[in-house]
Amino acid sequence: MLRRRLKDQFSNRTFVLLATVVLVLLLGWLTEYHYRQISLLDYLGLAEFRGRSLLDIWLGISMQQATGSLLGTLKLILTLLPAALFNALPVLVALAVTAWLATHFIHTLYETQDRKEAFGFLRQNIFGMTELRPIMIVKEGDIFVGKGSLYDRIGGRGLFIVYNDSAVVIEKGGRLVRVMGTSLSFLKRFERVWEVVDLRVQRWPFLVSGMTKEGIPVECVADITFKIDDRYLDEDGNVQVKQPVKARYPEDMDKEIAAELDQGGIGEPLPHTEEAVFNAATALWVRIHQPDHEEQLRKWTGRVIITQLEGDLRTILANYRLDWLLRPYPTGSQHPREEIRELLEAKLQNAFPPGNPVGARILRVDLGEIKVKDEIAQQWVEAWQAGWEQRTAESKAEGEAELIWLEAAQVQAQAEMVITLAEAIRPLVNSEGELSSYTLAMRFIETLRWMSYNPWTRNFLPPEAMRSLNELEKLLPGGEGTT
Repeated sequence: MLRRRLKDQFSNRTFVLLATVVLVLLLGWLTEYHYRQISLLDYLGLAEFRGRSLLDIWLGISMQQATGSLLGTLKLILTLLPAALFNALPVLVALAVTAWLATHFIHTLYETQDRKEAFGFLRQNIFGMTELRPIMIVKEGDIFVGKGSLYDRIGGRGLFIVYNDSAVVIEKGGRLVRVMGTSLSFLKRFERVWEVVDLRVQRWPFLVSGMTKEGIPVECVADITFKIDDRYLDEDGNVQVKQPVKARYPEDMDKEIAAELDQGGIGEPLPHTEEAVFNAATALWVRIHQPDHEEQLRKWTGRVIITQLEGDLRTILANYRLDWLLRPYPTGSQHPREEIRELLEAKLQNAFPPGNPVGARILRVDLGEIKVKDEIAQQWVEAWQAGWEQRTAESKAEGEAELIWLEAAQVQAQAEMVITLAEAIRPLVNSEGELSSYTLAMRFIETLRWMSYNPWTRNFLPPEAMRSLNELEKLLPGGEGTT
């Protein structure tokens, strides 16, 4: 099965190397043999068979001669072996130097721990694997086994496992060559994992700081749920959801291994599209180096949160006043935050349609309580108090002004009353006849009665004055009084 195939592959390639070495030694031995011009039959003690065919020698040789020939052959081999090694030495040294240079190159270029690690990498790439052990395992959106290893930095050749919750983009020779979902396969030479994408549903609570319409700083926790997009557009332009495809194993995979991998989460991949995985893997932003930010790369998740969510929520909050955001809402009516949440979710859905450059799909958006800092709240209360005091002072000033106006009007009315009385009495005073008290009183009463009919002066005459006027009129002779 798979283990057997790997062992056979290793054995075959090792045999090829050994056969090459033997062939080089044989060529060196033959070179020395021809150089010395040795007569093989004489050396083997078969000089009597010179000029005869091999078949005649085979049929005519005795047992004793055969034994002597074998000993002669062994002696000839041992005699020429040092010379054969010497003749083959350049080729053998060239093979050894090639392996050493390759090991040194890998060790120097990729900064391996030691040359042993570099040589092990070289050996596995040439001869293959000796055991069924993966060089890398990817799960939970990261490299679980082999992260930072030589295979992570350089690439295969080796067994590679991707669990159902992840997908990877493979690079070879500086080019992104393919997307690998859930699988158990082999990385080719110098194929390496360029980026890992987490296929699980992402839930990110993120604190957003913004400003209201009047410029007051507020904070709100936005809880967004999203994932790698599994939608695509069919030929008619309709949105379709791609169904997950069960992972396929090599045909010679051991049943025990396949069952173990299925149980571990290899068989049923999470839904996704290769286009969305590729877009998410390549949706990297590199920001200017800042000492207070260790992470200089902004991945696809950061593009969703920081680039889109934060900016949209700030824009929405800037359209509302603080008292509207914090006001209590009647029972049965929509919460003010729900209106903001719906606007934010609609903006995000429009920003990430099927086939979007980030490869994300928005599932849900929730908003926490909109808060202001304690010092901001105190300033807000003080501002409200100052406004209330200003309005109170304005109202008080308006009341005092109205009171002053009323007092002035009363004084004016009283002055007009005095003038009117004076005008009414003056003819009596200027007359030559005797001025009786009765005549004076009647003229005074008539004048007051006439003034009471005037609305301007009547408003400033107290009710006691009108009652006293009626009583005075009754006391005069012939007076009947009025009401």
